[in-house]
Amino acid sequence: MIRKISIVALATLISACSSSQAGYTEKSAENDQEYAKMVKNKDMVCEYKSTVGSHRKKRTCMTRALSEEITRRNQEALKSQQNKGRRGTSDI
Repeated sequence: MIRKISIVALATLISACSSSQAGYTEKSAENDQEYAKMVKNKDMVCEYKSTVGSHRKKRTCMTRALSEEITRRNQEALKSQQNKGRRGTSDI
């Protein structure tokens, strides 16, 4: 009985791995083609960013204007947090 269950479980795992790999490869090829088009466009910026909780880096592409806006907002947020810290210590 245990042998039958383990055979069925093993067959399920093998079939699940093989089916998901085929879909992943096709999607990866499509994404590579899309990124290749974006890189050729001078208005697009592509970069690799690491995600929280992972050592793997993910490629992201966006327009140059959006990239500059995100950078500006991040710098403003950082300055705001630094100013809050400075104000808090002088009140003691």
